[in-house]
Amino acid sequence: MGSEEELAFLRGDALLHTDINPDNLTVEEVGSWIIDWAWPTCGPAFIDPACFVVQLIAAGHSSESAESWAAGCTAWANADAKVIDVFAGVYLRMLRAIANRCPDEGWLMAMAEAAQAWADHRGIHKTAL
Repeated sequence: MGSEEELAFLRGDALLHTDINPDNLTVEEVGSWIIDWAWPTCGPAFIDPACFVVQLIAAGHSSESAESWAAGCTAWANADAKVIDVFAGVYLRMLRAIANRCPDEGWLMAMAEAAQAWADHRGIHKTAL
């Protein structure tokens, strides 16, 4: 989904869930859990908050509002904005490719549209459909 140059920016040693969505988050009185680790990987720590940004946009938040939530995460606050832009573009292309492979899954297109809205907000216009 990304060029070698793009992927070089996305290398890191933080353990990432990368499938942040409402079904994978459990919050109860005694604690909270992230479950269903089907896509674990290592990378820069800002990636999980970035995935949540797209979920928030898909749920109806503006890109500005979603990013303001992420700004409270140390990993996001410490990340280079250019690297976040690279991730936003790569993530958009990945979600578009998955949605195109499964056209009957409307939620996938909704996620790709949310990623497009985020990329547009960040001024990223390179997309591969």
